Amino acid sequence: MLNTPIQAALPGPAQFAAAIDLIKSVFSVPAVSIALHGAPANADGGVYRSFLEIPLIRDQDVIGSLRILDTAEREFTDRDCQLLEGFARLVVDQVDLWGEASRDVLTGAMTRRAFHEILRKAFAAHERSHGRASLVLFDLDHFKSINDTWGHAAGDAVLKAVARCVLQELRVEDSFGRVGGEEFAVLVANAGAQRAADVAERIRAAIGALPIPGYGQISVTASFGVAEATHDVIDVEDWTDRADSQLYLAKSEGRNRVCVEDDELPAPAALRN
Repeated sequence: MLNTPIQAALPGPAQFAAAIDLIKSVFSVPAVSIALHGAPANADGGVYRSFLEIPLIRDQDVIGSLRILDTAEREFTDRDCQLLEGFARLVVDQVDLWGEASRDVLTGAMTRRAFHEILRKAFAAHERSHGRASLVLFDLDHFKSINDTWGHAAGDAVLKAVARCVLQELRVEDSFGRVGGEEFAVLVANAGAQRAADVAERIRAAIGALPIPGYGQISVTASFGVAEATHDVIDVEDWTDRADSQLYLAKSEGRNRVCVEDDELPAPAALRN
């Protein structure tokens, strides 16, 4: 549970607000806790003397827990357990609905909106604890010519193959999103720019050697830009702009390469626009 990718544990308290209010009403308890993958989705303060906890199970895998808490000493009945199991299934359904909304249907990567939320949380954590995190932006070189030459079905096959390839190269704590048509992003957690550049280079090489199922005649390359969240980065937009500037530089220097922002040297003004 603790090694679950961060994007699998995104739903926050607002996602479950209606269910929590209903559970509180049914059981007449002051607090309900929903935890996903070991990380609390909500945190009610207070001192509690009794609780009942039911695992959240999807496809025979435990993905978290649902707990009701009472400030009074209380014995829960078998009927209470059955009721809470029913609510647990409702919570799992809500997690699945959230997951469907946050995933790109074609590639399985996070949507642009979901990835931006992950990026925002990572930057906030960096500001609080000065932890390290780096952003990698990349897009596929000459992707339009693939669609124009072999059709959109071929383009879709390329996107799906690339997404599978990237996921195989990432750690469970990293996050991967599709932020445009052929544009992707990777948040490399707990890593500086050089380590993220190594990850990007590994992905670049893997994409370059990637066979496309059903389209053996197609070869693919990608260009990458890397930027670390340092003390000079103002906000998420600035962080994204810095990585995008490096991606632009990689494409202008011939594509199929990785460019990294040098923390000691500001990016050229022309590349920031």
